[in-house]
Amino acid sequence: MISTFVPRHPRRWATALVTAAFLVALPGCSESGQKREYATPRSLCGTAVDAAELTEFLPAGKKASTTSTTEGSRASRCTVAVDGKRVVYAAQQWWNDMSVLQFARGLTLEKVDQQTDDGRFAYSANQAFGKTEGCRSGRHKGQVLYTAIQATRSEHEDAAAMKRLITSYTKAVERSGACR
Repeated sequence: MISTFVPRHPRRWATALVTAAFLVALPGCSESGQKREYATPRSLCGTAVDAAELTEFLPAGKKASTTSTTEGSRASRCTVAVDGKRVVYAAQQWWNDMSVLQFARGLTLEKVDQQTDDGRFAYSANQAFGKTEGCRSGRHKGQVLYTAIQATRSEHEDAAAMKRLITSYTKAVERSGACR
């Protein structure tokens, strides 16, 4: 007589088999040899950001660095590079009052196709633009401070993540010395 094995709980066995197959296949997916060996910056040139939100747009690599540049008192820019390749660009710029979409058009030729209901943020899968609230400066009377984050050299594209990143970055700018 030939005995056949019939599991008591077929769903549990099926789940266990699928899980085991996934765990065996998982290391093969990441065998590109690439991993993130650097700590994600916690600020974009002095303006705090949520490292987890920024990480989504940064590639694997050995070293991350940030470089800050300014254009007088009107604009400051921050570049995040991984292994010498510029991946993320952030900016703070004082301009005459306009819509955030008008500001975005001045910085990109790509279509920014999504906007928040209040009109303060415009974003796409790899770039976003913000308009601060309550920022006033004696040196920039009658002007508004705008923000931008562009990850156009990132392989990751995620509009929801970009919206979270520009929102938190803009709020951090509003709390910073740049807003006074």
